[in-house]
Amino acid sequence: MQKIIFLGTDLHGPSSELASKIVRDLSERIKNSGVLSLENRKPFSSRENKIVIPKIFGKNYFRGIIQGILLPICLIFLRLKYNTIFTFWTAGKKYHYFLFRLIKFLKYRTFFTVISGYDKDYSALKFCDKIICQSEKMKRHLSEKLPDKEITVILPWTNLDVFKPKRKEYDLLIPSVPYDIKDFKERGIDKLIDILEKNKIKAKIIFRSDETYNYFKKLGLKNAELINGALSDRKLAEIMSKAGVIPLIYSSNAPDMPLSAIEGMACGCAIICTEHMGLADIIKKKKCGIVLESEKGLSNAINKISNNSSYNKNARKAAEKYFSIKNLNKYLELTRK
Repeated sequence: MQKIIFLGTDLHGPSSELASKIVRDLSERIKNSGVLSLENRKPFSSRENKIVIPKIFGKNYFRGIIQGILLPICLIFLRLKYNTIFTFWTAGKKYHYFLFRLIKFLKYRTFFTVISGYDKDYSALKFCDKIICQSEKMKRHLSEKLPDKEITVILPWTNLDVFKPKRKEYDLLIPSVPYDIKDFKERGIDKLIDILEKNKIKAKIIFRSDETYNYFKKLGLKNAELINGALSDRKLAEIMSKAGVIPLIYSSNAPDMPLSAIEGMACGCAIICTEHMGLADIIKKKKCGIVLESEKGLSNAINKISNNSSYNKNARKAAEKYFSIKNLNKYLELTRK
């Protein structure tokens, strides 16, 4: 019988990112499962069936050293109770290679779900028993790098009864501004700021840190409403449902299937993105947004979608086809094997 521990970063706080929401949904349905979470952005909190490895030090270097020591110790002791690890994480560093080698040595059965992009070193996944991708594009990518591994595709999901369309009241939603200003260029935020300053676009922007929120306040954007702090699913859906477009313009390091896009599509938001993510294939196939070759076409893409409501209708249809809660059952099936 599988006794499952969920492993990842910031799984202990309010569910806001893709990994934490997936773990929330699964752990609620799997009896006697536990969560092992590394504190990064979300503050330490003690919760039932959740073990949190605190960061202790604010600096990334010292945090990495301390957590890098404590994590293997926790895994050794947890092996007395659990025999299976489900992890929704990255695997792009040498540390991950040694960590998953240790997990293999401890005879955990490991299911690894890839949530990051295509510019990572995934060699550590050779120690995992099963690799789960969230797009066919990522499966093709990993099959070339790990030809001997069993790889399957399970698409993400969202609650289509909570995230659903309403009449559009504003043009643009930026649903997840990075925690750090230094990441703005990589995430295309600098380009979006330029568009908001030069165009009469009505926008709402959701922040996850005081640093970036205060930065935008100083810009004095009169056409943008700024929203700071963690939001419940219902509050987030209320905001998303009235938006026309969600732009996700990563220059690099793009997530494969970003949760903000999936929830947005369920709310009838058209998506603008680049080729850097697996979601682009669905957007092109279902005509529920625009896939750009470069960020230079962003302004024209926003105008094109604003003048054609079929993109919004197609977004909801695509969400119903690909991102229903039925995908959760595919994970539950894995736990019974």
